[in-house]
Amino acid sequence: MPRAWESHSPASCAAFGIRSGVRRPVLLLLLLCAAVLLCAWPALTGDPLLDDLRLVPLLRPFPRADVFAQPPRWQPAVELSFRAVAALSPQRFVIAVQLHHLASLALHLLTVWLLLRLTLARHPGDRVHPWHALVLGAFALHPSLLESYGHLAARGEALCAASLAGLALSLHHGRAAPALALTLLGTAASPGFAPAAVALGLAAALEQPTARSRRTALAIALTSLLTSLLAFGARPSLDDLLRWSMRVPRAVSIATRALVVPTETALRLPHWELSLAMSSAERLTAALPLLASVFLWRRQARGAAVLVLGAALSVLPLARFADSLAYGFDRYLAGAAVLLAVALLREPSPTWIAALSSGTQRLVGGCGVALLVLLGFMARQTATGFTSDSHQLDAMTQMRPRDPSGHLRNAWFAARTGDVVSARRSLRNARRRGLLTPTMDRVARSIATAVGER
Repeated sequence: MPRAWESHSPASCAAFGIRSGVRRPVLLLLLLCAAVLLCAWPALTGDPLLDDLRLVPLLRPFPRADVFAQPPRWQPAVELSFRAVAALSPQRFVIAVQLHHLASLALHLLTVWLLLRLTLARHPGDRVHPWHALVLGAFALHPSLLESYGHLAARGEALCAASLAGLALSLHHGRAAPALALTLLGTAASPGFAPAAVALGLAAALEQPTARSRRTALAIALTSLLTSLLAFGARPSLDDLLRWSMRVPRAVSIATRALVVPTETALRLPHWELSLAMSSAERLTAALPLLASVFLWRRQARGAAVLVLGAALSVLPLARFADSLAYGFDRYLAGAAVLLAVALLREPSPTWIAALSSGTQRLVGGCGVALLVLLGFMARQTATGFTSDSHQLDAMTQMRPRDPSGHLRNAWFAARTGDVVSARRSLRNARRRGLLTPTMDRVARSIATAVGER
């Protein structure tokens, strides 16, 4: 089957009713950047969130007597990025926080640019096919990815996404040294990078079965494994492995649903919810990545099959790191979204589009534009949840009423402002909502000590 744009005839480029595609890739990139900036603007200009005050190494506008007793332990690349931006920040706290937000946004836009470069490298020409432009737009505006660049605590996932996109481009050009350097950077930024990087290396080796590509794939796998052991250094027990394995199907199910059917509210997922029994629909959703990989493998699209399976494996760290009060779930979808985008962008445009009549192509094109508008609207709504702690708390408690995180946050704010009665009431509500994770229990005991609650 011929690759896309080997012929620039009207028949080969007439898709979605646009006969010539997007002639200037730079214009497409500028449009995507403007759309992302418009949708994410509330998150970039809002008040500092609780996590911003607690996690970012900046001057704090409140006393150090924080109920969070222990500071977080960042991955090496995340710590360096925070300190690099903090060194360039002025003394005013709010402006410094906005610079941190802009740094995360720049990483997201860098990922979009690298994916566009990959598209142009895979399909040479002076235009971007509308199908690939739709894929790039969906990735740039997907509301489930907004947390990775709209929330400062998710800086590692923004670094992971940019590293994965750069790794895919380096593997396409056969450059082993940049690929290994990006592997080191990504693995030092996010625990989900290692399986995604291995999937990219294996897909490249399957596409170009040469000795050099195999050596590069093996080097990426070994580098990811060794760097992960050095960066995270976890020695889980057998009980921990069994407990984490029980959460994996539900984590994959929720990740698949969030990417395919996005919501406008960032998901919060404590580990007790991952341990709940799954319905038949959730089991089917969890099996979809495996079924899609088998289907693609039988259709001789082995590279795409490996990438889809790697996207599912890249969310597995959620099974371990879901034990948190402040961390969300959507941040762990960034690596999976990059792999799925690479799987779509590396292939030519679907042949069934060119087989449609011109009127049907215009209808399909209109549906594609409507989809991007809907994703942008949902991303804008998601960004409003990051404007302040109150907005985030309202969205979280409305979407997940059984999650005790919202009530713990209420208790923390009340204790911080001296409202002992409200702090005690919210603390009791949190304890009645369900089993607290170890992190939540530690925070609850700190709040109880501060307000004199047993």
